Amino acid sequence: MGVVPLRTARFVPRAITVLIGVSALALAGCSGPGDGQPSQSAVPPSPAVAAQEPTSHTMVLDADDTAELALTASQVLFQRADVVVLASADATTAMPAMSAAAVELHAPALLAGGSTSDAGLGAELDRLGASTAVVVEAEPHPLDVDPLEPSASPSATDSAAGQAAASAGLDVVRLDPDAVGPDGELDPVDLEELQASVPSTGEPQLLSEVLALTDPQPGQEAAIATVQAAGAVTYEVPGGDLGADADAIQMLDDAQALTVVGVGHTFGDARTFAWKVAAAERGALLPTGNHHLFPGRYVTTSAGPGDVPEQVVARAAADAEEYRLEDVPLVPTVSVTASSASWYQGDDGDWVDEAAIEDLEPLVAAARDEGQYVLLEIGAGTAPLVEEVRTFEPLLSLPGVGVAIHPEKRRGDGVTTTSNQVSADEITAVIEYLADVTTHEGLPPTLLVIHQTRPDSVPARDQLRSSPQVGVVIQADRTGGATTGEWVWNEVSRDVPPTVELGWSGPSAVYGGASALVPADPAPVLVAAS
Repeated sequence: MGVVPLRTARFVPRAITVLIGVSALALAGCSGPGDGQPSQSAVPPSPAVAAQEPTSHTMVLDADDTAELALTASQVLFQRADVVVLASADATTAMPAMSAAAVELHAPALLAGGSTSDAGLGAELDRLGASTAVVVEAEPHPLDVDPLEPSASPSATDSAAGQAAASAGLDVVRLDPDAVGPDGELDPVDLEELQASVPSTGEPQLLSEVLALTDPQPGQEAAIATVQAAGAVTYEVPGGDLGADADAIQMLDDAQALTVVGVGHTFGDARTFAWKVAAAERGALLPTGNHHLFPGRYVTTSAGPGDVPEQVVARAAADAEEYRLEDVPLVPTVSVTASSASWYQGDDGDWVDEAAIEDLEPLVAAARDEGQYVLLEIGAGTAPLVEEVRTFEPLLSLPGVGVAIHPEKRRGDGVTTTSNQVSADEITAVIEYLADVTTHEGLPPTLLVIHQTRPDSVPARDQLRSSPQVGVVIQADRTGGATTGEWVWNEVSRDVPPTVELGWSGPSAVYGGASALVPADPAPVLVAAS
């Protein structure tokens, strides 16, 4: 059975479903025997197929083993199933027919003989209340049967799947793997015979408004079929990388499903998956065209609260063109001075001058409206750096707004903080804070840029790491002419921590043709044009 196209799914708001149910009950309450005596309503029988509505907005079925993944899908998404479909875990040729049968019968597809114990599979069959198993396996070839051996007679219990069905005391209906065609559908004759051979399941109670993201891997056919059989709409996300697929992001934004399920370990841990789904449902893309910061070349143009927004964004677009790389998204970036270290203590005593957020908003809005990225340049004083960053949370809660810091310009108090440096622990606190904001607000990943002219301005720099929500860039800062700039680049780019990218600022005097000085190996992901 193929992937169900999203356009065929009609997500019905839960409120409407509830109202329909309430109306039906109200109408039922208005009818009764003509003599006014209350009727003795019979308890309706349990449905033969009943899906189990998830209780959370997102979830990941992340088992590595395919049999365990299929079992988990059944446990999570089915409450009852009179009919199940079984195949042996190593019977790869049985998977297409197993999937097709499960979807047609709205039956869980389970695998026997894998890492899942016989007891675990048996417990699930018992929990489902199954009475019949469709065992997908080929008929034994006549030459393989020894007529002198009674135990060699063709039997559905020869395979691991058949043995599991027999152990559970289920009626067995065998389905040949060849019953499925190249299109993944069961042959109409075989389907009709199959439906006549199993108990009628009546009207199934299926999932509503559940979207399942899949990254089909060999052996996952049973789990994916179970998800589809339960009534979920499926959508393929190659590699499980939701952030890389602009179409998937758009689809999630349009669907606004009640529950989104990631099928398979490639979708990551539950917390990261929940954040990626929330970011997709918000619908905002990064200037790279998806939710990946990289690949991309960010070219920064400096600006301040007094600058004219329209002029800044036009200059940023023009500045970026000189640094364009082939086959890499070019991201004009407005670097806005939000705060800077001060020679004066100031009213709040933090030795930092902060711009008012309302004075920064026009620049930020203009850049974002033009599809440009924004970096807030934030100064460090005597207080922990994360407190200075937190000041600008209203702007950091917008998609496409990151942070740049300058450890060597810090004004420390000589007690808890040291001038001209920011520790790796302080920067890690900023990374964690930005990750929390990104997660809470459902934002795409954000950038943290660390300006340096010497590695020791960040003690224990080797401890820095990017996170899924925050991409860290160490930028070799401008210090003078081309020779000095090359020395700084060599020093700062040496022993860069894993997962951390490099940026380059070039000479202090910006002039035409400066792009020729940009290092090529490795090529920096961020370049300062001004």
